[in-house]
Amino acid sequence: MEKNEKQRNRSLSKLPLDLIGSILSRLPVKCLLQLKCVCRAWHDLISNPKFAKYRLKHFIIQEKLMLMEHFLYPVQYDGLNSVVEELDYPVTPSSVYVFFNIVGSCNGLLLINPKNDALVLWNPSTREARELPKSPIEFPTRSRKCLSTVYGFGYDSFADDYKLVRVVTFATERFETEVKLYSLGTNSWKRIEDFPYSVPNKSDGILVNGALHWLVYLENDLVCPYFVSYLDLAEEKYGWLELPDYESGQSFCDIGVLGGCLHMYRYVSDIIFEVWSMREYGTTESWTKFSIIVPHMTGLENFVHVKPLCLTEKGQIILRVGRKKLVMYNPKEELFRYLRSHGLSENSVVGTYVESLVLPYNFDVPGGQYHAEW
Repeated sequence: MEKNEKQRNRSLSKLPLDLIGSILSRLPVKCLLQLKCVCRAWHDLISNPKFAKYRLKHFIIQEKLMLMEHFLYPVQYDGLNSVVEELDYPVTPSSVYVFFNIVGSCNGLLLINPKNDALVLWNPSTREARELPKSPIEFPTRSRKCLSTVYGFGYDSFADDYKLVRVVTFATERFETEVKLYSLGTNSWKRIEDFPYSVPNKSDGILVNGALHWLVYLENDLVCPYFVSYLDLAEEKYGWLELPDYESGQSFCDIGVLGGCLHMYRYVSDIIFEVWSMREYGTTESWTKFSIIVPHMTGLENFVHVKPLCLTEKGQIILRVGRKKLVMYNPKEELFRYLRSHGLSENSVVGTYVESLVLPYNFDVPGGQYHAEW
Protein backbone atom coordinates (compact mmCIF):
# COMPACT_ATOMS: atom_id res chain seq x y z
CA MET A 1 0.00 0.00 0.00
CA GLU A 2 2.75 2.40 1.03
CA LYS A 3 4.80 1.36 -2.00
CA ASN A 4 1.93 2.12 -4.38
CA GLU A 5 1.49 5.53 -2.76
CA LYS A 6 5.16 6.37 -3.30
CA GLN A 7 4.94 5.26 -6.93
CA ARG A 8 1.92 7.55 -7.52
CA ASN A 9 3.76 10.46 -5.92
CA ARG A 10 6.79 9.86 -8.16
CA SER A 11 4.51 9.72 -11.22
CA LEU A 12 2.92 13.04 -10.29
CA SER A 13 6.32 14.64 -9.74
CA LYS A 14 7.29 13.76 -13.33
CA LEU A 15 4.37 15.71 -14.81
CA PRO A 16 5.18 19.23 -16.07
CA LEU A 17 4.07 21.85 -13.55
CA ASP A 18 2.15 23.69 -16.29
CA LEU A 19 0.06 20.57 -16.91
CA ILE A 20 -0.54 20.06 -13.18
CA GLY A 21 -1.63 23.69 -12.93
CA SER A 22 -4.06 23.30 -15.83
CA ILE A 23 -5.61 20.23 -14.17
CA LEU A 24 -5.83 21.80 -10.72
CA SER A 25 -7.39 25.02 -12.04
CA ARG A 26 -10.58 23.08 -12.84
CA LEU A 27 -11.14 22.19 -9.19
CA PRO A 28 -13.27 24.11 -6.64
CA VAL A 29 -11.53 26.57 -4.34
CA LYS A 30 -12.22 24.51 -1.22
CA CYS A 31 -10.44 21.52 -2.77
CA LEU A 32 -7.51 23.65 -3.94
CA LEU A 33 -6.96 25.03 -0.45
CA GLN A 34 -6.70 21.47 0.86
CA LEU A 35 -4.29 20.46 -1.93
CA LYS A 36 -1.85 23.20 -0.90
CA CYS A 37 -0.74 20.78 1.82
CA VAL A 38 0.33 18.06 -0.66
CA CYS A 39 3.80 19.44 -1.27
CA ARG A 40 5.77 22.68 -1.46
CA ALA A 41 5.52 22.86 -5.25
CA TRP A 42 1.72 22.58 -5.20
CA HIS A 43 1.50 25.09 -2.37
CA ASP A 44 3.52 27.66 -4.34
CA LEU A 45 1.59 26.96 -7.54
CA ILE A 46 -1.87 27.36 -5.97
CA SER A 47 -0.71 30.43 -4.01
CA ASN A 48 0.64 32.10 -7.13
CA PRO A 49 -1.51 35.11 -8.20
CA LYS A 50 -1.04 34.08 -11.83
CA PHE A 51 -2.75 30.79 -11.08
CA ALA A 52 -5.76 32.64 -9.63
CA LYS A 53 -5.97 34.84 -12.75
CA TYR A 54 -5.69 31.85 -15.09
CA ARG A 55 -8.52 30.08 -13.32
CA LEU A 56 -10.81 33.11 -13.59
CA LYS A 57 -9.92 33.76 -17.22
CA HIS A 58 -10.26 30.27 -18.68
CA PHE A 59 -13.21 28.76 -16.86
CA ILE A 60 -16.83 29.80 -16.45
CA ILE A 61 -17.56 29.92 -12.75
CA GLN A 62 -21.16 29.96 -11.60
CA GLU A 63 -22.22 32.98 -9.55
CA LYS A 64 -23.36 32.44 -5.99
CA LEU A 65 -25.51 34.53 -3.69
CA MET A 66 -24.29 36.02 -0.44
CA LEU A 67 -26.96 36.72 2.19
CA MET A 68 -25.88 38.95 5.05
CA GLU A 69 -27.84 39.89 8.17
CA HIS A 70 -26.69 42.77 10.36
CA PHE A 71 -26.65 40.80 13.61
CA LEU A 72 -26.45 37.21 12.40
CA TYR A 73 -24.07 35.83 9.78
CA PRO A 74 -23.45 35.75 6.06
CA VAL A 75 -24.66 32.69 4.17
CA GLN A 76 -23.41 31.20 0.94
CA TYR A 77 -26.40 30.31 -1.19
CA ASP A 78 -26.20 28.38 -4.45
CA GLY A 79 -29.46 28.94 -6.30
CA LEU A 80 -29.05 25.73 -8.25
CA ASN A 81 -28.92 23.21 -5.43
CA SER A 82 -29.75 25.23 -2.30
CA VAL A 83 -26.48 24.35 -0.58
CA VAL A 84 -26.02 26.59 2.45
CA GLU A 85 -22.90 27.16 4.52
CA GLU A 86 -22.71 29.49 7.49
CA LEU A 87 -19.68 31.76 7.61
CA ASP A 88 -18.19 34.00 10.27
CA TYR A 89 -18.05 37.72 9.64
CA PRO A 90 -14.63 38.84 8.40
CA VAL A 91 -14.71 41.70 10.93
CA THR A 92 -16.47 42.36 14.21
CA PRO A 93 -18.80 45.36 13.88
CA SER A 94 -18.67 48.11 16.48
CA SER A 95 -22.24 47.30 17.46
CA VAL A 96 -24.61 44.35 17.00
CA TYR A 97 -27.03 46.86 15.47
CA VAL A 98 -24.69 47.85 12.65
CA PHE A 99 -26.10 47.10 9.19
CA PHE A 100 -23.73 45.61 6.64
CA ASN A 101 -23.86 46.62 2.99
CA ILE A 102 -22.24 44.88 0.01
CA VAL A 103 -20.71 47.75 -1.95
CA GLY A 104 -19.40 45.67 -4.85
CA SER A 105 -18.22 42.29 -6.08
CA CYS A 106 -15.39 41.50 -8.47
CA ASN A 107 -13.45 38.30 -9.21
CA GLY A 108 -14.44 36.66 -5.95
CA LEU A 109 -13.77 39.70 -3.76
CA LEU A 110 -16.62 41.35 -1.87
CA LEU A 111 -16.31 44.93 -0.68
CA ILE A 112 -18.31 45.24 2.53
CA ASN A 113 -19.29 48.47 4.22
CA PRO A 114 -20.51 48.12 7.81
CA LYS A 115 -22.39 51.40 8.26
CA ASN A 116 -20.34 53.84 10.36
CA ASP A 117 -17.39 51.43 10.18
CA ALA A 118 -14.44 50.86 7.84
CA LEU A 119 -14.58 49.35 4.37
CA VAL A 120 -13.53 45.70 4.30
CA LEU A 121 -12.30 43.70 1.32
CA TRP A 122 -13.15 40.03 1.77
CA ASN A 123 -12.78 36.77 -0.14
CA PRO A 124 -15.50 34.50 1.31
CA SER A 125 -14.03 31.45 -0.45
CA THR A 126 -10.61 31.70 1.20
CA ARG A 127 -11.90 33.55 4.32
CA GLU A 128 -9.18 36.19 3.90
CA ALA A 129 -9.99 39.84 4.52
CA ARG A 130 -8.40 43.22 5.02
CA GLU A 131 -9.65 46.55 6.29
CA LEU A 132 -9.01 49.41 3.87
CA PRO A 133 -7.55 52.71 5.05
CA LYS A 134 -10.00 55.56 5.53
CA SER A 135 -9.93 58.86 3.66
CA PRO A 136 -11.51 62.01 5.11
CA ILE A 137 -14.20 63.84 3.16
CA GLU A 138 -13.01 67.24 1.94
CA PHE A 139 -16.07 69.42 2.50
CA PRO A 140 -16.53 72.60 0.49
CA THR A 141 -16.55 75.86 2.45
CA ARG A 142 -20.28 76.29 1.80
CA SER A 143 -21.41 73.02 3.37
CA ARG A 144 -20.60 70.50 6.07
CA LYS A 145 -23.37 68.09 5.15
CA CYS A 146 -23.52 65.16 2.71
CA LEU A 147 -26.65 64.42 0.69
CA SER A 148 -25.42 60.96 -0.33
CA THR A 149 -22.37 58.71 -0.53
CA VAL A 150 -22.17 55.95 -3.14
CA TYR A 151 -19.34 53.56 -3.97
CA GLY A 152 -18.10 51.40 -6.80
CA PHE A 153 -15.57 48.56 -6.88
CA GLY A 154 -13.87 46.85 -9.80
CA TYR A 155 -10.74 45.61 -11.55
CA ASP A 156 -8.45 47.60 -13.85
CA SER A 157 -7.02 44.94 -16.17
CA PHE A 158 -4.49 47.33 -17.74
CA ALA A 159 -2.86 48.21 -14.41
CA ASP A 160 -3.66 44.79 -12.87
CA ASP A 161 -5.18 46.63 -9.94
CA TYR A 162 -8.41 46.61 -7.94
CA LYS A 163 -9.94 50.04 -7.43
CA LEU A 164 -12.60 51.50 -5.14
CA VAL A 165 -14.43 54.72 -5.98
CA ARG A 166 -16.30 56.90 -3.47
CA VAL A 167 -18.70 59.59 -4.72
CA VAL A 168 -19.93 62.13 -2.16
CA THR A 169 -22.66 64.64 -3.04
CA PHE A 170 -22.81 67.75 -0.85
CA ALA A 171 -25.81 69.73 0.37
CA THR A 172 -25.03 72.98 -1.45
CA GLU A 173 -27.08 75.39 -3.55
CA ARG A 174 -25.30 74.34 -6.71
CA PHE A 175 -24.44 70.72 -7.51
CA GLU A 176 -21.08 69.75 -5.96
CA THR A 177 -19.39 66.38 -5.48
CA GLU A 178 -16.14 64.88 -4.30
CA VAL A 179 -14.76 61.72 -5.91
CA LYS A 180 -11.88 59.75 -4.45
CA LEU A 181 -10.28 56.58 -5.79
CA TYR A 182 -8.51 53.93 -3.75
CA SER A 183 -5.92 51.65 -5.38
CA LEU A 184 -5.25 48.24 -3.84
CA GLY A 185 -1.87 48.18 -5.60
CA THR A 186 -0.62 51.37 -3.93
CA ASN A 187 -2.83 51.08 -0.82
CA SER A 188 -3.66 54.77 -1.11
CA TRP A 189 -6.46 57.21 -1.96
CA LYS A 190 -6.38 60.08 -4.42
CA ARG A 191 -8.89 62.63 -5.61
CA ILE A 192 -10.06 62.46 -9.23
CA GLU A 193 -12.42 64.52 -11.37
CA ASP A 194 -15.74 65.32 -9.70
CA PHE A 195 -18.83 63.31 -10.65
CA PRO A 196 -20.90 65.46 -13.02
CA TYR A 197 -24.42 64.10 -12.42
CA SER A 198 -26.96 63.33 -9.71
CA VAL A 199 -27.56 59.68 -8.72
CA PRO A 200 -31.29 59.59 -7.87
CA ASN A 201 -31.44 56.03 -6.50
CA LYS A 202 -28.29 56.45 -4.41
CA SER A 203 -27.18 53.04 -5.71
CA ASP A 204 -23.59 51.81 -5.78
CA GLY A 205 -21.77 51.50 -9.11
CA ILE A 206 -22.40 48.53 -11.41
CA LEU A 207 -19.24 46.91 -12.82
CA VAL A 208 -19.41 46.02 -16.53
CA ASN A 209 -16.65 46.00 -19.16
CA GLY A 210 -13.99 47.49 -16.88
CA ALA A 211 -16.13 50.49 -15.90
CA LEU A 212 -18.45 51.47 -13.05
CA HIS A 213 -21.97 52.54 -14.06
CA TRP A 214 -24.64 54.63 -12.36
CA LEU A 215 -28.16 55.55 -13.44
CA VAL A 216 -28.07 59.36 -13.37
CA TYR A 217 -30.57 62.17 -13.69
CA LEU A 218 -30.61 65.56 -15.42
CA GLU A 219 -33.11 67.88 -13.75
CA ASN A 220 -33.20 70.33 -16.67
CA ASP A 221 -33.98 67.61 -19.26
CA LEU A 222 -37.74 67.03 -19.29
CA VAL A 223 -37.75 64.80 -22.39
CA CYS A 224 -35.18 62.17 -21.39
CA PRO A 225 -33.92 62.91 -17.85
CA TYR A 226 -32.32 59.48 -17.22
CA PHE A 227 -29.20 57.95 -18.76
CA VAL A 228 -26.17 55.91 -17.65
CA SER A 229 -22.92 57.56 -16.65
CA TYR A 230 -19.78 55.46 -16.24
CA LEU A 231 -16.24 55.78 -14.95
CA ASP A 232 -13.59 53.87 -16.91
CA LEU A 233 -11.31 52.37 -14.25
CA ALA A 234 -8.24 52.26 -16.50
CA GLU A 235 -8.45 55.82 -17.88
CA GLU A 236 -10.26 57.20 -14.81
CA LYS A 237 -12.46 59.24 -17.14
CA TYR A 238 -16.25 59.59 -17.36
CA GLY A 239 -18.51 58.67 -20.24
CA TRP A 240 -22.20 58.05 -20.81
CA LEU A 241 -24.56 55.53 -22.43
CA GLU A 242 -28.08 56.01 -23.73
CA LEU A 243 -30.92 54.04 -22.22
CA PRO A 244 -33.28 52.07 -24.48
CA ASP A 245 -36.26 53.79 -26.05
CA TYR A 246 -38.96 53.03 -23.51
CA GLU A 247 -42.09 54.75 -22.30
CA SER A 248 -40.80 56.90 -19.48
CA GLY A 249 -43.09 57.74 -16.61
CA GLN A 250 -43.27 57.71 -12.86
CA SER A 251 -42.33 54.03 -12.54
CA PHE A 252 -39.10 53.20 -10.69
CA CYS A 253 -36.12 52.04 -12.77
CA ASP A 254 -32.52 51.10 -12.05
CA ILE A 255 -29.57 49.28 -13.62
CA GLY A 256 -27.65 46.09 -12.84
CA VAL A 257 -25.73 43.27 -14.49
CA LEU A 258 -27.03 39.91 -15.71
CA GLY A 259 -24.87 37.36 -17.48
CA GLY A 260 -22.09 39.93 -17.84
CA CYS A 261 -24.37 42.39 -19.67
CA LEU A 262 -25.55 45.77 -18.46
CA HIS A 263 -29.29 45.79 -17.92
CA MET A 264 -32.02 48.22 -16.93
CA TYR A 265 -35.12 47.08 -15.09
CA ARG A 266 -38.37 48.94 -14.42
CA TYR A 267 -41.86 48.37 -13.09
CA VAL A 268 -44.59 48.73 -15.69
CA SER A 269 -47.42 47.72 -13.37
CA ASP A 270 -48.09 45.67 -10.24
CA ILE A 271 -47.77 42.43 -12.22
CA ILE A 272 -45.48 43.42 -15.12
CA PHE A 273 -41.74 43.80 -14.70
CA GLU A 274 -39.60 44.88 -17.66
CA VAL A 275 -35.92 44.06 -18.22
CA TRP A 276 -33.73 45.58 -20.95
CA SER A 277 -30.32 44.02 -21.63
CA MET A 278 -27.48 45.67 -23.59
CA ARG A 279 -26.29 42.67 -25.61
CA GLU A 280 -23.37 44.55 -27.19
CA TYR A 281 -21.73 46.92 -24.77
CA GLY A 282 -21.78 50.55 -25.89
CA THR A 283 -24.25 49.94 -28.74
CA THR A 284 -27.60 51.60 -28.08
CA GLU A 285 -29.33 49.53 -30.75
CA SER A 286 -28.41 46.31 -28.92
CA TRP A 287 -30.82 46.94 -26.02
CA THR A 288 -33.17 43.95 -25.94
CA LYS A 289 -36.36 43.79 -23.89
CA PHE A 290 -38.28 41.00 -22.22
CA SER A 291 -41.17 41.27 -19.78
CA ILE A 292 -42.00 39.16 -16.76
CA ILE A 293 -45.74 38.82 -16.16
CA VAL A 294 -46.75 37.33 -12.84
CA PRO A 295 -50.03 35.41 -12.52
CA HIS A 296 -51.98 36.33 -9.37
CA MET A 297 -51.95 32.71 -8.23
CA THR A 298 -48.20 32.87 -7.53
CA GLY A 299 -48.62 35.18 -4.57
CA LEU A 300 -46.16 37.65 -6.13
CA GLU A 301 -48.76 40.16 -7.27
CA ASN A 302 -46.85 43.27 -6.23
CA PHE A 303 -43.73 44.06 -8.28
CA VAL A 304 -42.96 47.33 -6.50
CA HIS A 305 -39.80 45.86 -4.96
CA VAL A 306 -38.08 43.47 -7.35
CA LYS A 307 -34.40 43.19 -8.22
CA PRO A 308 -32.74 40.74 -10.64
CA LEU A 309 -29.71 39.23 -8.92
CA CYS A 310 -28.02 36.76 -11.26
CA LEU A 311 -28.36 34.20 -14.04
CA THR A 312 -27.99 30.47 -13.52
CA GLU A 313 -26.12 28.21 -15.93
CA LYS A 314 -29.46 27.25 -17.50
CA GLY A 315 -30.46 30.86 -18.14
CA GLN A 316 -32.88 31.18 -15.23
CA ILE A 317 -33.04 34.47 -13.35
CA ILE A 318 -32.87 34.71 -9.58
CA LEU A 319 -34.99 37.62 -8.32
CA ARG A 320 -35.38 39.22 -4.94
CA VAL A 321 -39.09 39.99 -4.58
CA GLY A 322 -39.93 42.32 -1.75
CA ARG A 323 -37.67 41.97 1.25
CA LYS A 324 -38.17 38.36 2.22
CA LYS A 325 -38.51 36.28 -0.97
CA LEU A 326 -36.02 34.81 -3.41
CA VAL A 327 -37.55 33.50 -6.63
CA MET A 328 -36.11 31.63 -9.60
CA TYR A 329 -37.75 32.57 -12.90
CA ASN A 330 -37.54 30.44 -16.06
CA PRO A 331 -38.01 32.81 -19.06
CA LYS A 332 -38.60 29.99 -21.57
CA GLU A 333 -41.38 28.30 -19.61
CA GLU A 334 -42.48 31.45 -17.74
CA LEU A 335 -42.41 29.54 -14.47
CA PHE A 336 -41.60 30.75 -10.96
CA ARG A 337 -40.07 28.75 -8.13
CA TYR A 338 -39.49 29.90 -4.58
CA LEU A 339 -36.00 29.38 -3.19
CA ARG A 340 -35.32 28.57 0.42
CA SER A 341 -34.18 31.83 1.98
CA HIS A 342 -32.94 30.48 5.35
CA GLY A 343 -33.90 33.45 7.51
CA LEU A 344 -33.92 36.14 4.81
CA SER A 345 -35.42 39.19 6.53
CA GLU A 346 -36.19 42.80 5.72
CA ASN A 347 -32.71 43.76 6.93
CA SER A 348 -30.81 41.18 4.89
CA VAL A 349 -28.41 42.32 2.19
CA VAL A 350 -28.06 40.12 -0.90
CA GLY A 351 -25.12 40.20 -3.31
CA THR A 352 -23.40 37.93 -5.81
CA TYR A 353 -19.86 36.60 -6.08
CA VAL A 354 -17.80 33.82 -7.66
CA GLU A 355 -15.40 31.44 -5.96
CA SER A 356 -11.81 32.48 -6.51
CA LEU A 357 -8.31 32.48 -5.03
CA VAL A 358 -7.78 36.23 -5.52
CA LEU A 359 -6.21 37.78 -2.44
CA PRO A 360 -7.74 40.88 -0.82
CA TYR A 361 -4.38 42.55 -0.39
CA ASN A 362 -1.34 43.51 -2.38
CA PHE A 363 1.28 40.79 -2.58
CA ASP A 364 4.55 39.60 -4.06
CA VAL A 365 4.55 36.59 -6.34
CA PRO A 366 5.80 33.54 -4.40
CA GLY A 367 9.27 32.37 -5.23
CA GLY A 368 10.43 28.84 -5.92
CA GLN A 369 10.86 26.90 -9.11
CA TYR A 370 7.49 27.75 -10.62
CA HIS A 371 7.84 30.24 -13.48
CA ALA A 372 4.99 29.30 -15.82
CA GLU A 373 3.29 32.11 -17.74
CA TRP A 374 -0.43 31.52 -17.37
